Amino acid sequence: MSENRPWFAHYEKSVPQTIDIPDMPLYELLTEATRRFPHNVAVRMVLKYLPLGLVIQSKMTYRELDEASNRFANALQSLGVKQGDRVAIMLPNMPQQVIAFFGILKLGATVVNTNPTYTPRELQHQLHDSGAETIVMMSGLYARLAQIRDNTDVRNVVIADVPDTLSWPFNKMVEKTVRASGSMADVPNDPGVISFGDLLKKGSSRAPQVTIKPDDVVLFQYTGGTTGVPKAAMLTNHNLVANTKQMDAWFTGVEYGKEKVLFALPAFHVYGMTVAMLFGINCGGELIQVPDPRQTTHVLDVIQHEKATLYPGVPAMYIGIINHPDVQNYDLHSIKACLSGGSALPV
Repeated sequence: MSENRPWFAHYEKSVPQTIDIPDMPLYELLTEATRRFPHNVAVRMVLKYLPLGLVIQSKMTYRELDEASNRFANALQSLGVKQGDRVAIMLPNMPQQVIAFFGILKLGATVVNTNPTYTPRELQHQLHDSGAETIVMMSGLYARLAQIRDNTDVRNVVIADVPDTLSWPFNKMVEKTVRASGSMADVPNDPGVISFGDLLKKGSSRAPQVTIKPDDVVLFQYTGGTTGVPKAAMLTNHNLVANTKQMDAWFTGVEYGKEKVLFALPAFHVYGMTVAMLFGINCGGELIQVPDPRQTTHVLDVIQHEKATLYPGVPAMYIGIINHPDVQNYDLHSIKACLSGGSALPV
C-alpha cells in the first residue's frame, strides 16, 4: 500500500495508516468524556492573572458542561427550535459557546458558525442564506443584528456575555472593561430576546430524546474561498467525528483525561473548532479558553500558569511568540505538541 501512497513513509511508526470511523453523533464525544471524567475540568476561561495568586476565570467540569448543554437543548426546544433547524452562534471563545454548540447538536439542529467581526451586510447574507431563526450572540453585537433583522428569519436572540460566567466581584470588574470595548451593551426589550442564563434555567438537565444519524448535517461552516460571497460547507456528524478521530490517531502520545489544550483559536473557524474544541473534548482534556489569541503576553501567561500541553495555532500566533520581547522569561516546557494550520508556516 505504501508504494501507491508514499506519504505513509513519513508517518511515525505508531500512527496507523487507516482508521475505522465510528458511526456516532458528534455530541457523543462529550457524552463519553463525561462518562469517563465527570469531575475533570472541561472548560476554563482565563481572563487575567492578578497579584496574590488571584485569577479572573470561570470553569466547569465535564458533568456540568454536559448538563448545561442538555438544558440549552431543551430550552431551545421550548422556543420552537426543531431537529434540522439552523441556529447561529456568533461568539468568541467563552463557555457559552461550548454549551450552545453541544446543546444544538443534542437537539439535532444545525450549528451555523458566525464570525463576531461580521458587518451587518455580511451577517444578513449568512443568516438569510442559512435560514437561521435563532442566534446566540454577545449584547455588544446586537446593534448590528437590529439593523438587518427584518431582512432575516431570526425569531429568537439569545444574549450571552463574558461577565455572566464569573463570580462576584470579578464579574463587575470585567463588565467595566467589556463595556468599554463595545463587546457588551444594553439590549432593548425587543421581541424574542432572552438572556443565556435565563434560558438555561428553563431547560431540563436530561438529554433530549432525538434520533440522530451519522449522515445528518450538524454544521454550516461558511467559507469565502476566492470568489463571491461566503458559501456554507455542509458538514455531517460523520465528517466531524472522522476529523476528530484522525487527530486522535495522529497524536499518539495523548494522555486521556490529563491534557490541557490551549483554546485560543476561534471556535467559529472550523480549524479552531476541530483541533482545539472537538479534539480536546475527545481526549477528556481541559479546554483553556483565551478569548483573543492576539494578546500574546496573555497567551504566554496562560501557558506558563496553567501548564498547557497542546497548542493548536496559526503562523501569526507562533510568530507573535517568537518575536515577543520577553519570551525567554517564560517557562513553556509543558507544551508537548504544537499544531499549525490556516496558512503556510515559515521555517
